[in-house]
Amino acid sequence: VAVIRAIFPFPTIVVATVASLACSYAACLVAWPLLKKNMRAYVLYCAFLLSGPFSFHFTTFLSEPLFVLLTSSVFLALKRSSYPAAGISSALLSATRLVGVLVVFATVIEMFQQHRKGGGSPLSFPRWVLGRPDLLVAILISPAGLFAYILFLYVTVGDGFAFLHVQRAFGRVAGNPILFLWDGLSAFPKTGWLPTAPQWSALAAIAGLALSVVLMARKQYGAGIFCAISIVVPLITNLASMVRYVIGLAPLILLMAFLLSASKLTWIAALFLFLVACYFMTVAWIGGYLALV
Repeated sequence: VAVIRAIFPFPTIVVATVASLACSYAACLVAWPLLKKNMRAYVLYCAFLLSGPFSFHFTTFLSEPLFVLLTSSVFLALKRSSYPAAGISSALLSATRLVGVLVVFATVIEMFQQHRKGGGSPLSFPRWVLGRPDLLVAILISPAGLFAYILFLYVTVGDGFAFLHVQRAFGRVAGNPILFLWDGLSAFPKTGWLPTAPQWSALAAIAGLALSVVLMARKQYGAGIFCAISIVVPLITNLASMVRYVIGLAPLILLMAFLLSASKLTWIAALFLFLVACYFMTVAWIGGYLALV
């Protein structure tokens, strides 16, 4: 956005919106092979990203569009056993958001599964990786983006870990994630029947963790572990932005689209609800509804 803004005389928000839309469309293209060319699931996934209830996160100046695109790129590269491409995408992902560095676990798990399919034993796995420079480089460059960001912060503000220290300004204090979930679920509305913002955030975290378990049950261990840790890490501080964090995890949205497209009836119902909810959720987000921030 900064580079384009420096070249063309457009307002920053216009450039950012176009860039976000481009990343979201690119994420849809990358999703096609990940969904095994299932047309119903693919339509549902694209509808969720581009015109669903949380589509404002993927069309504005936020990190979600790039994060989803790079996450999908990592898992597509792993699906094709292209580990150098997975490593480069992982490095860019770790520069996009802190939890992006955790995708390296998915890479290592995929390598381990490939090693086992080839008849290798668990004990011989480290030696096998060390004997494959492409695998070793893919693992080692994964956190490069985060290290580059730490260096950038050190040079510009004098604190390489400013992204952690600044969390105090947002009221984030480390605690028990189970207690945070309980506090959120027990924050009942004083009037009306609609769930409160803390309840929505807690429900989003629980739904995300449940889908992560389903991923692992479907033997997608790398994706499931990555998503689960990516939810638990911010949950250690509090429930803030939890809805945004969960819907920004591409493997969970891909799984949801696949499950909801199992029958034509659920597919039609989900597609209709996505499109209708887009208006109401966008209005709520513009109005500053806390769970959507």
